[in-house]
Amino acid sequence: MSEGFKSWRVALAENKLGPEQLAVLQGMVSDGEADSVEAAAAKLDWQDSVINPDEHMYGF
Repeated sequence: MSEGFKSWRVALAENKLGPEQLAVLQGMVSDGEADSVEAAAAKLDWQDSVINPDEHMYGF
């Protein structure tokens, strides 16, 4: 993860997210992708753990 932290949930809980990262989470809530910023952070952590960057890049 290039944001400088390994977990969106942990960074959110420890108030280590910058305005841009908080805007991403709030945008997910506004778009109906998550019920709360905490849920949005959990979803991003899950996506980071499931998606293999090499496979995702090549569409496998």
